[in-house]
Amino acid sequence: MMITTKKVSLALLISSALLISGCSDGEDGKNGEDGQPGGPGGPGDPGTSGLHIDMAAEAIAEISNATYADGIITVDFDLENKEGVGLHGLSADNEFHDFRFSLAQLETNQGSDLKQWISLLNETTNDAGTTFEQGFEKLKDCAECLVDHKDGTYTYTFNTNLQTAEDAAGVIFDAALTQRIAIEMQFEYASGHELAENAHYDWIPASNATEGVETRELVTLETCYTCHQPDSLKAHGGRRLDLENCQSCHNGIVSDPNDVSVELGHMVHAIHMGPEREGKDAEGNVVPMPYTIAGYGGDHAFDYPAFPTKPFMDCAVCHVQDEALADKDLWLANANANACTGCHTDSPAQHKSDKNPELTCTDCHSAAVHTDHNKPYDTAETFDVVFKDVDLSVPGTISFKVQALTDNGTVITPDQIFWKSFDFGKYSKPYVVVSWDIEKDYPEQIGDAVYSKRRINVKDHPFVDGFFNVTTAAIDIPTNIATRSLELLPLFKVCFEGSTPADCEYVSQSSLIDSQYPAYIQSEPYRVLLDDAYGGKQVRRPIVDTASCFGCHSKEFYHDSNGVNCIACHTNDKQLGAVEDKDGDAVVWGEMKSSSFMYKAHKATGHDNGHGGSGTILKTDCTTCHSATEGYGGLKYGFELGRNAGQAHTVPSFIAVEGNDPLVNPVETWYASPDAAACMSCHQKYLSDAAMAHIRGNGGYFGANKDAEHIVDVNDAGNAKDAKEACATCHSPAKVMEHHGFSL
Repeated sequence: MMITTKKVSLALLISSALLISGCSDGEDGKNGEDGQPGGPGGPGDPGTSGLHIDMAAEAIAEISNATYADGIITVDFDLENKEGVGLHGLSADNEFHDFRFSLAQLETNQGSDLKQWISLLNETTNDAGTTFEQGFEKLKDCAECLVDHKDGTYTYTFNTNLQTAEDAAGVIFDAALTQRIAIEMQFEYASGHELAENAHYDWIPASNATEGVETRELVTLETCYTCHQPDSLKAHGGRRLDLENCQSCHNGIVSDPNDVSVELGHMVHAIHMGPEREGKDAEGNVVPMPYTIAGYGGDHAFDYPAFPTKPFMDCAVCHVQDEALADKDLWLANANANACTGCHTDSPAQHKSDKNPELTCTDCHSAAVHTDHNKPYDTAETFDVVFKDVDLSVPGTISFKVQALTDNGTVITPDQIFWKSFDFGKYSKPYVVVSWDIEKDYPEQIGDAVYSKRRINVKDHPFVDGFFNVTTAAIDIPTNIATRSLELLPLFKVCFEGSTPADCEYVSQSSLIDSQYPAYIQSEPYRVLLDDAYGGKQVRRPIVDTASCFGCHSKEFYHDSNGVNCIACHTNDKQLGAVEDKDGDAVVWGEMKSSSFMYKAHKATGHDNGHGGSGTILKTDCTTCHSATEGYGGLKYGFELGRNAGQAHTVPSFIAVEGNDPLVNPVETWYASPDAAACMSCHQKYLSDAAMAHIRGNGGYFGANKDAEHIVDVNDAGNAKDAKEACATCHSPAKVMEHHGFSL
C-alpha cells in the first residue's frame, strides 16, 4: 500500500525519476507479477492515493468550493487525517458511513435589522405538520450524488432542486442571500472506533462570493469552553461538534413537536436559567418554568443548576468583546426577542417573536440594562482593603487596624459595609479571617484554630479615624507565630447604587432595598512570613488556576468571595458537612460529605461528570481547574502528587455504626493522607479491595481500620499525617491524565 499526501512536489518526482535511471546496470530486470486489486471498499483500490477512510484514526473535513445552477447545488470537499493524508473510500454502500448535508440561509427580518439563519430542506416534527426541524440530504439516500476522486477529494451534487422542491415550512430559497452548507459525519464502527466531524461553507450562490458576505457571529465555541469541556458539547450522540452547525440547525423556525422553540439563542438562554427560570400559569401566578423540550426519549426539563455566575445576568460571560466576531455587538444593538424569552419566558404572550415577528425588544428596552448588574462588581474590583499596625507581640493575641478604600482613597464607612444578622445570613458579615501556615494548606482545625474562631467580625470593634481597630485573644495563635507565615483575608461587601457606594438600606435583616446591590471588594490578602530570613512574603503553593474559576463563575462565588481563597476556611481537615436537599433540609446518614476545599471542588454539582454527573466540566481533565506554572525543569502542574506530605484530610466513612443515631451523627469522620485523599474525593465509593490495598501498599493511609469489630484507631489524623506516600513515583501528571483518558 502506498500512502501519499494530496500535494506532491514536482521536483521530488523528477529527482526520483533521475535516481531510478541512475541506478540501472544497463540490463532491464524481469517484470514482476501483477499486483492484486484491493477488496471492495478496502485499501489499495486501483487508482487511489492516500489512506482508506476506514483505516483513519481521525477525519478532518473541509468544503473547498460550491456552485449553483438551475436549482442544484454542487459542493467539493476534502477529507484527510491530521497529517494531511487524503482519505478516500467514502461510500453510500458502507453501512458505517453516516454522512449528511444540510442547508440554511441567512435572512433579515422584514422591518428590522435582525438576521437569523433559516433552515432549508425542512421536515415536520408533529402530526399536524405545524412544527419543523431542519432536514438533511443523506449520502445513503443518493449513492449517485457522490463522486470519489480517490485521493481524499469528493464532489457531491444535491438531489434536491431548490427551485422546484416544496419546503415543508414554506421557506423559499434565495440565491442572493448568504447560504450555509454544513457537513455532518459520524461513523460508528462495530469495533467501537468512531469518526465524527463537522464542516461548513458560507457563500452567496448568485455571485459565488465567499468574502464580505453577511454573517451572524455573536459568540465563539472557545468562549463556551470557558465552562464546558469539548466532549460535553458533542451534541446528539457526538454528531454535532461545531457552533456553525448548531446555528444552522437550531435556527429561527425550528421547534419541538409541542411548539417549544429550539432556536439556538432561545435554547441556550433558557437552558442556562436552569431552576431559576419562572413564568406565569393560566391564572397569572408566577411558577417554576424550567425549559422543557420533547425529545426522542420523551420530555426533558432543564431544572438542574446550570449557570453558576453571579450576577446571573452577566451577559459578558458569553458575549465577549472579541474583535474576530463580526457581529459581537448585535445582541446589544438588535436583540432577538426569541432569545430574550429564553430567560424571561413567553409570558405575556405578546413577547413571543413568532406571534409578533416585527417586535424587537430593544424598541422598548435597552439591552445595556443587563450590564447594570455588573456595575457594583466592576467598581468593587477597583477598591482596596488596607491593613496596618499588625501586632502579635502579646502571646495569644493579635491586633491590627483595617480600612476599606475606594479607588480614589476615600474611606468606606461602616454604614456602607453590608452586614446581615447571623440568623439571616452568617456568610455576609464583614470578616477578617486569620490564618497561618499558608504554604502548608492553612491551620489544622484543632481547638480554637477552627475557622469559625479565626473569623473576626470587624463591626464588633471600634471604628476610629477611618480604621476598624481590632484586638482579640479568641484565636489560638501559635506561640511561635513569629517564625511562621501569616494571612489576614478581608471579606468586605459594600452596598452600591449603580457604581456608587451608599449607606446600606435594609428591607429586612436579610435584604437591601431594590435600588441597592452588595459586592465584595476584591483585594489581595495581607500575607507575610514573619521571619525576615525568608524575605517577608509568602504565598500558597500554586494549585488552582483562579482565572478558570472566575471565567466560569464570573464575579462572585457561593459566599465570602474575595478571590479564590476558599481553603482559608475549608481546610483539608475541616469537619464533615451534611448534604442538603433542594429545600435546605439536612438529609440522613450516608450522605455526609467532606467540606474541605479539595473534596468540595471535586464533588461540586457540574464539576462531577462521572456516574450520572452533568458532564459540563470534565473533572478527569485536571487542567480545567488546576494551574500550570513554570518551574525548574519545565511546567509544574497543580495536580502533581507528593507535594503535600504531613496533612490529614477528612473523608466520610460511608459506614453505619451500631447504635448510631443518624440524625445526630450521620456518618463517621475518617482521615486520609494527601495523595490518597485526592483519589478518595472522587473514587471512594467505587474502590475495590485491590485498589485499596494498592494505595496502602504504597504508603497511603485511609482510616479507620476496617476489621470485623470496626475498631477505630483514635489517632487516624496522626497516622494520615505520618504517612510516607510513594504515589508520585509512578503517578506523574502525565500518567494521571492518561489514566483519566486525557493527555498533556
